[in-house]
Amino acid sequence: MSLRFDQTGWEPLQPGAYRNADGDTVGLYGFDLPPDLPAPLERLDDLRRRISATTAESGGGLIELDVITLDGLPAVQQIVKLPLPDRPTGVAYIASFTVPRADRSLVLKIQCLEQGVTGMRDSTALNHYLTEYGQGHDLQDMMRWWAQHAYAPEIQGGLPRNLSEDPGWDPHFPQHPLSRARRVLTGLAPSIELHPVFKAAPPFSG
Repeated sequence: MSLRFDQTGWEPLQPGAYRNADGDTVGLYGFDLPPDLPAPLERLDDLRRRISATTAESGGGLIELDVITLDGLPAVQQIVKLPLPDRPTGVAYIASFTVPRADRSLVLKIQCLEQGVTGMRDSTALNHYLTEYGQGHDLQDMMRWWAQHAYAPEIQGGLPRNLSEDPGWDPHFPQHPLSRARRVLTGLAPSIELHPVFKAAPPFSG
């Protein structure tokens, strides 16, 4: 395996797939072909805008995207949300690390689903937002500010990020799937180890 991480608290389901006590899953994927990232990692603004656009086109929304370092190599860390298939409400938050090289890549994908009653975080944050900032502002303008695609507010369609998805709301809703997704990313990143052969591959240039 070209990527290892601390598996404490993760139950193996099959090779390369794990589940934790919250029901969240981790899958490890390797690809022996050039990565399909739409821009070099050095052009972060461009990368964010392009991925925000393609995610919206697929019916979802980009929550956040950053370029970080994993075991000495540059990597993309992101969270997107997607509608749950065959369900009228609820979303899946998909968090991932992508480690690109010129001719291959590794992806560690975390899936955190909304379960049971949904929308509590959204409604609490929306009520707070309208109470704090709504006086004297047009409601239509307020709702445009409330939800817009991250890094590219001109994009329409999909599932725009809304203000309830700010990290500041995570401590108030620790079991919300977005809070869990961020917690898993933070917990796994320091323990990730990459195989020396993978690290020696030519770097990704976009």
